Amino acid sequence: MQILVQRTINFTERLESFSMDNIQRRLARSLIRFSQRFGPAGAEGSVRMMPLTHELLAQHGGTSREIVTHYMSQFRRDGYLQYSRNEIVVRPEAFREWLRQNS
Repeated sequence: MQILVQRTINFTERLESFSMDNIQRRLARSLIRFSQRFGPAGAEGSVRMMPLTHELLAQHGGTSREIVTHYMSQFRRDGYLQYSRNEIVVRPEAFREWLRQNS
């Protein structure tokens, strides 16, 4: 039962994000969710997780790979994440603060 409730909440959050957020915000929210599910938290609050392709992130966010690449590069320049072929390191709290400031 708890799994069903959690999936319903995740589905509702995604629907709200698609209806209210621009692509950049949807990508940030997706990265936060993926980091919660797929990576252990590090000492300074960063989360290391498996590398996700820009194509996969684009499909999840309803956009193109090129747009995801643009925003991932911007997020990296701004210090919200690091990524390579081996991993993605996300700073979820920095993303949350960015989302609060840009709402």
